Amino acid sequence: MRLSSPDTGEQPPPSIGGPPELSVGGSVSSFDAGDGGLSVKRAETVRSRRGPDRRLRGLELGRQDTDEVPVRPARKDRPRRRRRRRLVTKWVLVLTVATFAAVLLRVSVVQPFSVPSAAMVPTLQVGDRILVVKSSRLAGPIQSGDIVVFHHPKLFPCSAGRDQSGDLVQRVIGLPGDTIWSVGNKIYIDGQQLYERGWYDSKYGQVGSTSILRTKVPPSEYFVMGDNRSDSCDSRAFGTIARSSVVGKVFAVVGRDGHPYLRFF
Repeated sequence: MRLSSPDTGEQPPPSIGGPPELSVGGSVSSFDAGDGGLSVKRAETVRSRRGPDRRLRGLELGRQDTDEVPVRPARKDRPRRRRRRRLVTKWVLVLTVATFAAVLLRVSVVQPFSVPSAAMVPTLQVGDRILVVKSSRLAGPIQSGDIVVFHHPKLFPCSAGRDQSGDLVQRVIGLPGDTIWSVGNKIYIDGQQLYERGWYDSKYGQVGSTSILRTKVPPSEYFVMGDNRSDSCDSRAFGTIARSSVVGKVFAVVGRDGHPYLRFF
C-alpha cells in the first residue's frame, strides 16, 4: 500500500474488497434510503403474514360511509289530481246509489207527502213533510188511530178553496163493521165510548162543532176524521173512504217550516 505524499496531496487508492468510504454528501442519504426501503419491505412482509391490520378497519369503514352515503328511495306520493279524481268518483258513486235507493224506496215502499191543510193540527202542521208506507207494504191491517193518506174523494162538500185534486191525510176513527156516532162532545163505537190518546185539539174537544150521525162502516172502508175537529172536512161530510183509496200509513214527519224535523208515529 502506498501512502500519499504530504507535498502532493494524493489520496491513496481504496483497497480492494474493503468497505466503501462514506462521504459527507449524498452517499449517506442514499444509503439510508436503501436501508429504509428494506425496512418497509420487511414490515410489509411481516404484515402480510400476520393479516390485515384491523386497527384501521373502523377508519376505512367510516371513510366508506362518508364517501358513499346510500340514497333513500324517494317517497311516491299520489298526484293531487289523481286523489281528487278518486274523491269525485267516490262521491258520484255514493250519490248515485243514494238516489237509486231513494227512487226504489219511493216506488216500492215509502212515499213522501206534504200536508195540504190544517185538518190535522196540532199533530201535523200545514206544509209538513211526511213519509208514508204504502198500503201494499204494510205489515198488518190498518188500526183505529192510524194516520193515513188517501185519494181525494169524488164527493167533497166542503169549501171551494180547498184543493180538489190532491191527496188528503186524516186519522182512522172507525174500522170496517163498526157503528159510530157522537153524543155531545163524546164519540161512541158499538155502544162504547171512544177514548183517544189526546190526538185531537183539546181546545175544540173530541167532536167539535159538527156531530157524528149514526153510521155503520161498510166492509173494506174506514171512518176518518182530522185532529182539528172543528176545522176538518172528513167522513162527517163525505162519508167513509174505501180501503182501495188509501195510499198508505204515515209513520214519520221529516220536515217542518222548511227545516229538518223528526217525529215517528
